[in-house]
Amino acid sequence: MYRVTTDQQSQPQIDALPLDALVPFAEVRATLEVAPWGGDPLNDDNPDAPVRTLAFGPAHQGMVTYLILDDQRRVDVLDVLWLS
Repeated sequence: MYRVTTDQQSQPQIDALPLDALVPFAEVRATLEVAPWGGDPLNDDNPDAPVRTLAFGPAHQGMVTYLILDDQRRVDVLDVLWLS
């Protein structure tokens, strides 16, 4: 399993998510703990890069950008967006 961390930029974004985004975000967080490489690469020209994105929500109105640190078994959440 990977440890998922947030920072001073991403945590306020998570705290500001609307109620209808909380369950989908919790599902994304659980996915990041077990299979973070399942997200899309941030840069299509570098498909093996550890900076990735994952859409969430019923209409994919949310997006998490994160960094995978395999050697530490850690995922750093960098950015969380929600379009309402």
